[in-house]
Amino acid sequence: MSEASPIKEMAGVRYRWAFSVSVFFKERVAIESPYRRTFVPAVGGDIWGPRLQGRVVPYGGADFGGGGGPLDAHYMFEAADGHYIYINNRAYMRRVGWDPATGVERHVAQPAPGDRFSQDFIAPPDSAVPLRMRTSPFFDAPSNSPHDWMNRTLFFGHGLRRTDPDRTIFTYYEVL
Repeated sequence: MSEASPIKEMAGVRYRWAFSVSVFFKERVAIESPYRRTFVPAVGGDIWGPRLQGRVVPYGGADFGGGGGPLDAHYMFEAADGHYIYINNRAYMRRVGWDPATGVERHVAQPAPGDRFSQDFIAPPDSAVPLRMRTSPFFDAPSNSPHDWMNRTLFFGHGLRRTDPDRTIFTYYEVL
């Protein structure tokens, strides 16, 4: 493990950076709802930081979110030492300067009979997607592993949606 990050304090609560994650995406399946609910499988990613390093297991979970509003993401991580860790990342997404109900228009043409919907997705440039997230993650780690501390630690975090390539970068802090 890397050296611990500096301890910070806000309103009497002490916390420190634990790790960050880049989660990469490709396909999207969307339904019309007030927040355009989507299923977005994670196709991989990297984990780095003082408390955890590893990777996001390809197709080991997905985002259930949309163009702003609630996010309920489930992923599997594989720590650098080979242990698997589950995360349920509950968050609220906010598009700065966008109406979440109309901020993303992803019209998909109706397929011909017998054909499937195209899941290809070309994201707009980063400057056109000012999407921010505030997260309250929950982890399940093997109790007989060096990651057991995650089972009894309160975390908070933030996320930033990036589009070239299509990914979200999450940063997590442990409350001390």
